Amino acid sequence: MNSQITPKYLSRYEAANHLKVSAKTIDRLIRDHRIKAFKLGKRVLIYYDSLTEENINSVKPRF
Repeated sequence: MNSQITPKYLSRYEAANHLKVSAKTIDRLIRDHRIKAFKLGKRVLIYYDSLTEENINSVKPRF
């Protein structure tokens, strides 16, 4: 059985790599509340489920 487990959280750089954008774009998407993220110490972690094309391109994201 070759099943891949989807991560629940991604770092800023992992999310940027996943979406093929820069880390600054990820910061802007977080600031605009288009993707959900939280801080854990100094790290910023992004919810994998919020990285949908619908959330990123829409005016009001669906969480």
